[in-house]
Amino acid sequence: MSKGVSAARHADGRDESLASVLTALAANTTIAVAKGTAAVLTGSPALLAETLHTVADAGNEVLLWVALHRSRRPADPSHPLGYGPERYYWALLAAVGMFVIGGALSIWEGVHALIDPPALEAFWVGVAVLVIALVLDSVSRAVALRQLRRQAAERGVTVRELLRESPDPTVVTVYLEDSIDVLGAALALGALVLHRVTDSAVPDALATIVIGLLLGYVALKLTSRNRQLLSNQGVPERYVTQLRERLTAVAGVEEVTQLEAVYLGPGEVLVAADVRMGSGLSGDELTAVLARIRTEAGREVPAIARLYLTPVPNAPMD
Repeated sequence: MSKGVSAARHADGRDESLASVLTALAANTTIAVAKGTAAVLTGSPALLAETLHTVADAGNEVLLWVALHRSRRPADPSHPLGYGPERYYWALLAAVGMFVIGGALSIWEGVHALIDPPALEAFWVGVAVLVIALVLDSVSRAVALRQLRRQAAERGVTVRELLRESPDPTVVTVYLEDSIDVLGAALALGALVLHRVTDSAVPDALATIVIGLLLGYVALKLTSRNRQLLSNQGVPERYVTQLRERLTAVAGVEEVTQLEAVYLGPGEVLVAADVRMGSGLSGDELTAVLARIRTEAGREVPAIARLYLTPVPNAPMD
C-alpha cells in the first residue's frame, strides 16, 4: 500500500510533475515558433497541423502548471479536504483544448488540403525544423517517461498499468502529448518528403488528418480519465486489500468489515473503515487502539490524508 498510493514527490516535498510540465512547456514554445515559421514558408498542411498541435500543447502545459499550483494550496474552512481535485479540473480543460485546437483544426486543415492542394516551397526549411522538433520532443518525452518509470517502480506496476490508473493526470498528459508530438513530427517529415518526391499534396493532407485523429483519440482518453478522478474514483482494489490487511494486523482489531478509499488528489487518499474491535476493551482502551491505528497508518502510508475509523459491534454469538 505504501508503494501503491505514495505521493509522487521528492524527499524535499517538491512535486516531480512540475519538472515534466516546465520541460514540455519550454520545448513546445520553441517548437511552435519554429514550426509556424516553417509552415508559412513551405505551405505544408502537415506542418501547419503540427504547428496547431504544438500551440495546443503549449497552452495545455500552462493549464497543467495552473493545476499544479492550485491543487497544492493547503486545506481551509471552505475546502477542509484540500484542493487536490483542482488538478483534475484543469487537466480536463487541457484535454478538451487538445481535442478542439489540435485535433479538430488539424482534421479540417487536412480535408481542406485535399480539396485545394497547396504548393510546396522552402522544402529544406521544413525538414530542418521537423528534425529539430523530433529531437526536442524526444527530450521532453524522456523526462516524463523517467518520472513515470520511477512512479511505476514505487507502486510495483508496469508503466502501462500506471498510465491506466495514475491519480496524477499532469505527468500522464505530458507523456502522451510528447509521444504524439514525436509521432506527429515523424509523420509530417515523411509527408513532406513524399510531397517533394511525388509532387503531390495528398500525402501531406493525409498525414495532417492522421495527426488530428491521433490528437482526438488521446484527448478523449485523457478526458475520460480525468472524469473518473473528478467523480471520486476509488484506489485500485489491490491497494485496498493491502490496507485492510495492515489494519487487521493491529493488536486489538479483530476484523475490518468495510473499507473504502478514494483519491482526494495525486498522492492523497481518504480512507473510511468499519472495524470490529476485540471484546472486553474499555472505552479508554478502545480510544487508544483507534489512535494507534491512525498514527501507524499515517506513518507507514503517508498518502493517507484522512483516515476515519468506525467501531462496529461484535457479531452476536449463536
